[in-house]
Amino acid sequence: MLSQSVYTGEMEVVRHFVWFAIVATAATFVIFFVVGNFFVGTAENAEPVPVRDVISDGAQHLSGMILLPLACEELTVQTQKVSANGYLLAFQTWQDPSVPCPTTPPPREFDTVVFATSTNVEFSATLNGNGFPITVLPESS
Repeated sequence: MLSQSVYTGEMEVVRHFVWFAIVATAATFVIFFVVGNFFVGTAENAEPVPVRDVISDGAQHLSGMILLPLACEELTVQTQKVSANGYLLAFQTWQDPSVPCPTTPPPREFDTVVFATSTNVEFSATLNGNGFPITVLPESS
């Protein structure tokens, strides 16, 4: 009878250890997923994104490339006048459910036109409503 209770006690310890291992593995995965996505999202475009600005006839043709975290994300850009000489490039991403989502982050090209003078124009940018660093590189056509 004593050996039966020792055996039952050992099984209880093993059962607790297995449950602990399952919970610890799940918690580690969740932490890795959440923290990993945060750092991927913020590190993708940590450096200012170069924006090519071709100036011609009262218009500025802005183009460049942004690295997105997911391959199934699409990119749109809208320009908004925010002050007399200031313009905002509002980048927005959305997921296309018909496209598979591999883990390799894809670059996305953008191209937009701002009808403004060729001098004293300032540009800023947002990505999904958050501030986004850009460097405008003016070129004459």
